[in-house]
Amino acid sequence: MKGTRASLRYAKALFETAKERQVAQEVILNLETLERIINKKTEFFNLINNPTISYRKKASLFKAIFDEKLNNTTMQFLFLVLKKGRESLLADIIKKYKYLHLDALKIVSAEVITANQITNSLRDSIKNKLNANGEVHLTEKIDKSILGGFIINSGDLQYDASVRNKINNVKRAFKI
Repeated sequence: MKGTRASLRYAKALFETAKERQVAQEVILNLETLERIINKKTEFFNLINNPTISYRKKASLFKAIFDEKLNNTTMQFLFLVLKKGRESLLADIIKKYKYLHLDALKIVSAEVITANQITNSLRDSIKNKLNANGEVHLTEKIDKSILGGFIINSGDLQYDASVRNKINNVKRAFKI
């Protein structure tokens, strides 16, 4: 829970700083680049999450790799995260920053999990229900284990209309 609160604080601080400096769009692109590298779980990922490696070594590595690729605001933020020993929260900070950025643009971001591919009419219906007046970024995932129906995750909210959930509810009701 503390990691979640801390990552939200860092994301808000970066977002406010980027807005003040009018580089919010650049920062989001920088963070997406960094996120792709982190999600690959390469040696770089292991290195930044290793607590035995000093701040100075990590900072010099970041500077060597990203100095020309990332803008000044993003680099300063990364050095702050490293200095405070919060590099293990970096993926979550990026996720929260992206949410804040989309929220500021009045764009709803949601994930739809289904057992099968959804139709265009259902996709349009979901988008309309989530944000009738604005844009919706919809990520679709297929998970056969939900058996049918769908699960929608948007921000901190989840709507679970899956068959698996209904079966589990019946089991709980009958204490099976």
